[in-house]
Amino acid sequence: MESGGSNKDMGRYVTFCNEGGEPVPWLQPIDSVATNGRHAVVIATVFVSVDVFRMRNTYDVLIAKHRVIEPEGGRGRVESSVVFRGRKGYLPLDLTGAEKNMAGQILPEFFNKAGEPIEIPPAFVAVVKAAVRGANCLGCTHQHYVTAPKIVVSANVMQSPATLPESA
Repeated sequence: MESGGSNKDMGRYVTFCNEGGEPVPWLQPIDSVATNGRHAVVIATVFVSVDVFRMRNTYDVLIAKHRVIEPEGGRGRVESSVVFRGRKGYLPLDLTGAEKNMAGQILPEFFNKAGEPIEIPPAFVAVVKAAVRGANCLGCTHQHYVTAPKIVVSANVMQSPATLPESA
């Protein structure tokens, strides 16, 4: 589930993309009375999750690849691997206040124990920027990266990617 949002001091946002960092379509959006909660359901056999946690100006970012492994004659399982892990990154701007117009355009900086910069993989820069924007979105109620599914219209019949079986 794409979900998250923030208050002034803390925020978290989880979103999804494909292996190349491009947005994936949601199965369905979720409307809620509450804020900073679930925004959309995503279903795929292979996807990448991007999880951003913010405490004031300090950020943790986890990018993980997930894929369904379907063995013959057995129950499937999900295999996950870490693509990027950034801990205690810093972004000196207040993206919930005066500099909120920079949200989605800037990334926190991460360094290893030797003080050398750790770069976010280039394919995932756009999705991390979107998740940082979500982790700074006060009272968030909307998606920041996943997209609406493409709807196919042919012969005056509208069809969504999630079609129901015909009734008997």
